[in-house]
Amino acid sequence: MRKILLITTGGTIACSDTTGGRTPESTANELLESVSELPENVEIDCVSPFCKDSTDMSPREWTALARLIRDNYEDYSGFVITHGTDTLGYAAAALSCLIENSEKPVVLTGSMKPMKTAGSDAPANLRNALFCAAEDNSRGVCVSFDGKIIDGRSVVKVDTESVSAFESVNEREKQHGETVFYDKMDENVSVVTIIPGAEPPIIPENVKAVVVLGLGTGGIPSCRGWAEWLGALLERGIYAVMSTQVLRGGSNLSLYKVGSGLLEKRGVIDAGKMTAEYAAMRTMFALAYSNDFESFKR
Repeated sequence: MRKILLITTGGTIACSDTTGGRTPESTANELLESVSELPENVEIDCVSPFCKDSTDMSPREWTALARLIRDNYEDYSGFVITHGTDTLGYAAAALSCLIENSEKPVVLTGSMKPMKTAGSDAPANLRNALFCAAEDNSRGVCVSFDGKIIDGRSVVKVDTESVSAFESVNEREKQHGETVFYDKMDENVSVVTIIPGAEPPIIPENVKAVVVLGLGTGGIPSCRGWAEWLGALLERGIYAVMSTQVLRGGSNLSLYKVGSGLLEKRGVIDAGKMTAEYAAMRTMFALAYSNDFESFKR
């Protein structure tokens, strides 16, 4: 018999309507009781390490989830995590870094409407996630939402209202190799979005890397001091991961002159096909396990 560990962390799926607005309250067992159909010949255990609105989730909670899965990895054939949708893409990206090449499924899901609300998408999403975790050929970190299965490195929230809130963006090749667990992320990262006409921001002293969401394929303006700003960051030893604000296609600094010169600078990395969520989480992960630029790049 297969065993699945259901890990609940709060979010809309666990919310109840209160006078102050929706608040996550439902336990793992309460969520499970609302699902009409469960996989056959599967034993499901439940644990609730957090019960939070996902806007309050961070790499600290996601590293705790990775440790929880690591500590129970040999006892279960799959894992399902219910999570709020606002940071679900970041959670999936973080866990994709922290659990490398998982030979078992780690399936995240949530809902746009609370489980207790009539017509909620929650029962179907939780059901589908459990069935995904019970499949023999399932592996790796993924998101199950509105009938889609999306690689954790490629998932992006694209709608704040529709039940089809997530899409796969710049799908990446499947990972293979030995399963490795990690338990650190360095949160000393800033994400900067370039706005035409805006001045470069001041970067705090504690920051070790900046993810720059550039224009188009990742270029930065040659005016308003942006090039000088980037040069000053590199002189401070701050790494710059150059990405894009555009949803699909990724960054490619070599395509235009405004970006090609950046690649010659030590400390600059082209994020390529990474989503903004994955670029940010990957940067935090890489910082925690590197002591120089070469190891950071790897």
